[in-house]
Formats: sequence, structure tokens, C-alpha cells
Amino acid sequence: MILTGRYGRMLDTRQTEQYNQEVIQWGYRTRNLLKASISSLSMKGKGELARSLQMKTKKDTGEIDRVIFAFHRHGVFFHKGVGRGYIILQGRVIRGRRLESRHGSNTPENILQHAEAGPILRRPKPWFRPVFEREVPRLADIVTRAKADAILDENTFNLRT
Repeated sequence: MILTGRYGRMLDTRQTEQYNQEVIQWGYRTRNLLKASISSLSMKGKGELARSLQMKTKKDTGEIDRVIFAFHRHGVFFHKGVGRGYIILQGRVIRGRRLESRHGSNTPENILQHAEAGPILRRPKPWFRPVFEREVPRLADIVTRAKADAILDENTFNLRT
């Protein structure tokens, strides 16, 4: 049985199951690498962050088209080195706070700085970007292997000679 979807010819049922299984395995492997990255950090709250890390997949017409990694919000603060009186201004971590906390208010005019507050004690602890930079090419290889033949079958070339 061959399905057609919004991206053209889809894989047959057996190929779809194999493709989905490979993507799920990639997701679990990446989740485990993220947990290992968290555990290598020296910070308070890393256990809670590691426990909150989840991997989910979403399907469109039987094929996985999204892999979602969900975790507690403070994981982003750890990654960027911000929170509790530290903010990012022009790519640097500084002491301060936002005057207005609504979404999209990340502008230099909206910052109240506390220059006299002392040295910067927070440092970014990148735990998810290095893992994704290493693992996303592997996911791209999985998708390419599964979809290349279907794309070539769909786009037959007509040469006029």
C-alpha cells in the first residue's frame, strides 16, 4: 500500500514503520545524550531538569514529521546563564532586570541595569546546543535514506532530445 501526502509520494507501510522506528531510536538516543550532558554540569537543580526531559513524536499520515524535546523552563536559563537578577544584553550576561516583562520586550530601552551589584557570577552552561549540533546531521541522514528514493520516483525526468 502506497500513501500520498502533502509532500508527494510517501513510503509504503513497511518502509514507514522502519523509518518511524529509526527516528524514535534517534530521539531516545538524543534524549539520553541530553541527560548525560545535564548530569555533567555542576549546578543545583540538574536532577529535576534531567527528570523533566521528555522526547515525543508527532505523525502526519503515518510518518513521523516532528520530534519534540520538552523540559522544565529553567533548563533554558541554565543554558544561557541568566535568571535571578541576570539578563542578556547584546549577547552578554549582565546584572539587571527588565522594566516590562511582557513577551517581545527584549530591547536595550527596556533594561534597568544594576552596575553596582558586583561581579558577574553566572556563566552560560550549554547543555543542549552541542548535543543537537552533533545529532541533527544523523537525523538528516535517516530522513535522506528513507525519502531519497521516494523523491526520485515522484520526479521522473523527461528529456527532450
